[in-house]
Amino acid sequence: MSSIKTAIKKRMKKLHRFYYMYREVMKRREERKKLWSKAVERFREEQPKVGSLGDYKNALLRHRVSYEEYMYCYEFWNLDEKQRDEYISEMEIRCVYRKTVQTSFDRLCSNKVLLIRRFNSFVHRKWAYTGSMSFEEFENFVSSTDCIVKPIFGSMGRGVFVIRKNDSHNWKELFEYCRKNNMLIEERLRACKEMEEFHPQSLNTIRVFTVSKDGRCEILASEFRVGVGDSVVDNASNGGIVAAIDLQTGIIIGNGVDKAGNNYEVHPNSGKTFNGFAIPYWNNVVDASKAMSAIVPEMVFAGWDIGVLQNGEIEMIEVNSYPQMTGLQMAYHKGLKPRLSALGKEVLGYDPVKLISVWSKSYVKYEGVYGRY
Repeated sequence: MSSIKTAIKKRMKKLHRFYYMYREVMKRREERKKLWSKAVERFREEQPKVGSLGDYKNALLRHRVSYEEYMYCYEFWNLDEKQRDEYISEMEIRCVYRKTVQTSFDRLCSNKVLLIRRFNSFVHRKWAYTGSMSFEEFENFVSSTDCIVKPIFGSMGRGVFVIRKNDSHNWKELFEYCRKNNMLIEERLRACKEMEEFHPQSLNTIRVFTVSKDGRCEILASEFRVGVGDSVVDNASNGGIVAAIDLQTGIIIGNGVDKAGNNYEVHPNSGKTFNGFAIPYWNNVVDASKAMSAIVPEMVFAGWDIGVLQNGEIEMIEVNSYPQMTGLQMAYHKGLKPRLSALGKEVLGYDPVKLISVWSKSYVKYEGVYGRY
């Protein structure tokens, strides 16, 4: 009887794997269709003088790049195949995340309230969830300090705005809006003087991409992120500028760059130079990233958004269970696929780049997060 049960389990496991392989193929086909349709439209509208629709089609089939990655972020039109092979597109990294991200870690990262509670030892700012506040508590909070308001399930800086205590507000309307939209309110932080000088309106954080397993954690890459103009967020997806950080020294290497492919020797608003700037308390940033990774043993990849405050404290702002590779590769002006492959073998014991293949085996159960990526 036991042998029959064992045989049935093996057969079900095999069928289960083929089922998810089929879903993966269908998902990739749909993603390619969307990228292709968008690229055709953009080529027709913009009529770029570089690249071609035919070359983009080849790049899409082989490297799964979007129009933005091909034209602006990585300038694929200007790279040979060897150079292209070193880049990992957002479509490809999502294939990796679908097979490595644990459901529990994904749920934690997608809810800012749960996230702050879990990493409370690295959170020094005052905060409150409007869904569990009275109007009196809300009014006292926002009238006592400048606040950053963000959706608890939001990402990439979307929906974030500032409440300044000295501005004139209809507090009741503002309270109802925040409650209705599941908003988190936080004390508005100020970065240390050296980092704030780049752009005082935004916090100017450090993104640290970690790879971890069984208590070991290594940093894949890191970037300095700054806002531009009147923006209160520093995300590259919202017009911010990113610059690569040397992992050994904490010094910015090269110019800043935005998602449109523009290079900045100095910040367009403050005039502060990127290249050669030393991130204050860099060793503390590295130590904090590794210490936070140990708090959630099931995480494999994580993108930490870290602030260095005026008193030198290291502040955890957010953590992403599916950190984008675009900003990092733009900042370093090179593809990070070879480093991801090498670091994965060293830390995880397998090559995560191979997980891009439809036929690769999943190393972590991913059914619960499949639709998210």
